[in-house]
Amino acid sequence: MAKIALAFSIMPDSPLPTIIEWARAAEDAGFDGVFMTEANNDSLACSLGIGFNTRRVTLGTAITNIYLRHPNLLANEVAALHELTGGRFILGLGTGHREGNSALGIDMGGPADPMKKMRYTVATLRRMLEGGKTNPKVNGKTPLYLAGVSRPMVRMAGEIADGVIFNFFPPARIKEALGEIAEGAQKAGRNVAEIVPTMFATAFISDDVELARKPARTLLSRYGALRFYGNMFAHAGFDREIEGIRAAAGDGKAAIAAVTDKMIDSTLLVGPEGRVRERLAELVAPGIGWAIVFINPVGEDRASAMKRAMRALKP
Repeated sequence: MAKIALAFSIMPDSPLPTIIEWARAAEDAGFDGVFMTEANNDSLACSLGIGFNTRRVTLGTAITNIYLRHPNLLANEVAALHELTGGRFILGLGTGHREGNSALGIDMGGPADPMKKMRYTVATLRRMLEGGKTNPKVNGKTPLYLAGVSRPMVRMAGEIADGVIFNFFPPARIKEALGEIAEGAQKAGRNVAEIVPTMFATAFISDDVELARKPARTLLSRYGALRFYGNMFAHAGFDREIEGIRAAAGDGKAAIAAVTDKMIDSTLLVGPEGRVRERLAELVAPGIGWAIVFINPVGEDRASAMKRAMRALKP
């Protein structure tokens, strides 16, 4: 059975002190981990704050944007996190989105450049963390996971990472991705069993399925408009939906209308608590090691939604 973690993101209704309270509650409820996203916040600093206020749960990022930090600085930040949390930290790495990085003045280069930067970043982190070149020095190993949206990135994770984080993958795509991890591991002469497939799953929990699908439809229309995720959805069998989202060209209502119930139900956790548990079990069944669940409220405040989720997903 997969380990179950909750993911948090700093928003107006979930400031860091509130997230720390939820992390403590998740630990007390028996969850295995707590992961921080990175959207207008520092995922590493937030993880450290959670680490100071918990004792047992694994901490992680899903994800830390490699374009926002020099890898030498990142290595030293991770080393400090590792030491100050008693080795409970997993570093999840990603490239972010071209749209978001461009808004910050970051040029990601050509199509192959993000892969090159990720490979360089991981190599630098390995050299510094495992070669005793950080301050503080690291005792033990800090696992490095890669966000795997594209097929090439999933294969590369099999070559160089300790885990790979999927997002919005339907069951059929998960099975394909597990094969791609194995391909990368074989290429590098690694044991595929040492690489942890990880699922990031967004949940909309409500007894009213149609009510839950409404915000879910909006979420997928926005992610589908992003280049990386749009390509992933299209390759996963939702090419017509992505054609519709892209044809909407910024028309929010038209983009939302292009998202089908099948796309929602295949890629998200939507509906009553029992249905969400069943869907999560289906997603992790092919061999997922970690399930990281992010909760979006449906017809209630986020604090109430978190209580509902902890009840529904409690290990």
